[in-house]
Amino acid sequence: MTLASALVEQHGFEPDREAPVCLRLRNCPFHPLAAKAPELVCGINEAFLGGVLEGLQAATVEAVLDPRAGECCAELRPA
Repeated sequence: MTLASALVEQHGFEPDREAPVCLRLRNCPFHPLAAKAPELVCGINEAFLGGVLEGLQAATVEAVLDPRAGECCAELRPA
């Protein structure tokens, strides 16, 4: 997932490897909007990450929503 980490970082996310197989996004580049419409923004983030994984043909990894206070709502983990 190193390539995925580099790609999301280029788009304003701050990836952090929580575990060898889990990439957590520590921030949301759209935080001001997410504070007003979290379901919309989190859904867009999840779809974006899913598209990144599809483009990388990373079938063994999935983007999942896992909201936590002060962080992005999504992470990448084994499918």
